[in-house]
Amino acid sequence: MFWKRTIPAIIVAAVGVIMLLSWFIPHAPFGELEIHATQWYDIIASFAMILGALNLLKLQGRKVVKHQKGWPYSLAAVLAFFLTLSFGFFIKGGYYPNLISAGDNPEAVYAKIAEVTATKIEDVRSIYEFPGSNGEAILLHKAVVSKRAAAKVVDELEDLGATASLGELKWGSHVQGQKTYYSWVFYSFFTPLSATMFALLAFFVASASYRAFKIRNAEATVLLVSGILIMLGRVPLGAYLTAWTQKISWLSWLHLPVIQEWLYQYPNAAGARAIMIGIGLGIVGTSLRVILGIEKSFMGGD
Repeated sequence: MFWKRTIPAIIVAAVGVIMLLSWFIPHAPFGELEIHATQWYDIIASFAMILGALNLLKLQGRKVVKHQKGWPYSLAAVLAFFLTLSFGFFIKGGYYPNLISAGDNPEAVYAKIAEVTATKIEDVRSIYEFPGSNGEAILLHKAVVSKRAAAKVVDELEDLGATASLGELKWGSHVQGQKTYYSWVFYSFFTPLSATMFALLAFFVASASYRAFKIRNAEATVLLVSGILIMLGRVPLGAYLTAWTQKISWLSWLHLPVIQEWLYQYPNAAGARAIMIGIGLGIVGTSLRVILGIEKSFMGGD
């Protein structure tokens, strides 16, 4: 019990007090503690990501092996994990045509590069014609995925009289490339799936709003009216319905966009700040409980 509960509590309390003092003592060794703490946080977060990945494989792999309910989805998750991992660490792709000389027909060469990289020909021309510019800058993150496709572009450029070679993105930069295998998985699978999930959230928000906006008392009535005014003021329909108020100076404040902006800037801001103050007080209270050893739930206790 001493090693499992007392020692961790002492370490947490000591670190909490030291970090608290660093905010009030801007001198060494306290002045640079925040930088070192951030580095330690990054290190711990990296290990946490590894543990999270292993836990994902453990839980989903168990479902697949035991054929539990929904195991095909677990299998898809495991395969997607290894596929993305492979494209991030082993198979990078990202081959691109490296133009050395445009030759005697530069306009045709620039037009071909603009077509391949989906870039305006004016931008391609400016990169290659101005001294000191790096021609690869426009191609690195717009690389052709496969080596065969990039080699084909190199052959087409050479047929136009240019001198070109086959280039390949360096490790690390392939993660940010626009047409690498990694970005293909990200933009072709992850991004559409994320958009789908957020689109489904709209129906849950609509259902929750319907339940919240039921008029039960005075507070619910204020919430309902405010919500309707803000929603109407945010869309063109609200501005169109109250456009007539702009023709009469003393009625201009009835314009729905004006009303929703006032509600957003004043009552909403006041409520948000009150919530933030409450959150801040809660953080202070919880931090003191942890530092003083009162709160031990983070160690698995009650």
